[in-house]
Amino acid sequence: MLKIEDCFLAGTFTKTHGVKGELVVKKNSDLLEKNKLESVLVDIDGGLVPFFIPKKGITLRNHSSVRIVIEDMNTEAKAQRFIGCDIYIPMKDVPDFVEEADDLDPNLLIGFLYIDKEKGELGKIDDIQDYSGNVVLVITVNDQEVLIPFAEDNFIEIDEENKTISMETPDGLIDMYLEE
Repeated sequence: MLKIEDCFLAGTFTKTHGVKGELVVKKNSDLLEKNKLESVLVDIDGGLVPFFIPKKGITLRNHSSVRIVIEDMNTEAKAQRFIGCDIYIPMKDVPDFVEEADDLDPNLLIGFLYIDKEKGELGKIDDIQDYSGNVVLVITVNDQEVLIPFAEDNFIEIDEENKTISMETPDGLIDMYLEE
C-alpha cells in the first residue's frame, strides 16, 4: 500500500462542477493535465484511495485549476463528499527531475527539506507562490513564514532520494524575516 510520503501532492478538490459529478481541482503543478493519468489517489481520512479517470477526464480550466471526471461518480451529491480532499500521484508516475532550474517545475519541491549553505536545515517547503513570474519557495521557520526566491543562481544541489534541496539564500534574507 502506498504511503503519502511516496506520493506527490498534485492538488485539492475545491468544488463541484455541474450536476454530473465533475470536480474542480486547485492544482499544485501541471502534472494533472500534462500526464495522461488513468487514476489518482485521493486522501480520504488519512488513507489513499485510488480513483480511475476516463480518457479525456481531465480538462484545463485556467492556470490554477482543472476539471476532473472520476469513473462511476455521476451525481453532484457523490462529488460533494470529495471537496477538501487532497489528490496524490505516485512518485513513479511523476517525471524525473531535471538538472536545470529553468526546466524544473518548482511545485515538485513541496515537502522537500530546505538546507541553507550558511544556516543549515531551515524546514520543509510548504508551498510555492508565483508573484507575476517571480516564483518563491514558502518555508516556515520558527513559526514565521519565509519567502525565498526560486532562482537558478542560488541552487547548490537537489537530492531527490532524500527529498532535500540545498541553496545559497541571499544574504540577510532569512534574518530579515526572523528579526523581532
